[in-house]
Amino acid sequence: MTELFRSERTFQVWHYTAAHGDRLLLRSPLGRDSPRIDLYVDEVRGLLLKPLYRGLVIREGTEEERERLESLYGMSVPASAHLHVVGEDRMRGFVIGGPLLRHEDQGEFRDPSHFGPIPGTP
Repeated sequence: MTELFRSERTFQVWHYTAAHGDRLLLRSPLGRDSPRIDLYVDEVRGLLLKPLYRGLVIREGTEEERERLESLYGMSVPASAHLHVVGEDRMRGFVIGGPLLRHEDQGEFRDPSHFGPIPGTP
């Protein structure tokens, strides 16, 4: 299993839109000694996430997990799509879509993302 991202920080689902290519933005706010972190996936085809994570591990899904999603949820994971699994040792959530992108900056919580305007983002 390939780990894509790990942090002990708090992240929340900041925005998801089903329009304009289905985009997801997870955000951890700017801290006293730490930057704001945005995690972004476009072309989202399916997801199951909690609204808030205190600590976050995202890894590539296995072939077995791809098959499990199809049997449990009826969601096929095309070979061209990435399966991003939340959880180090077992699946606690997932995102099916494009690659996981990350950006750190000094932006405030409600400032626009580096990944551009996302329709409906506060």
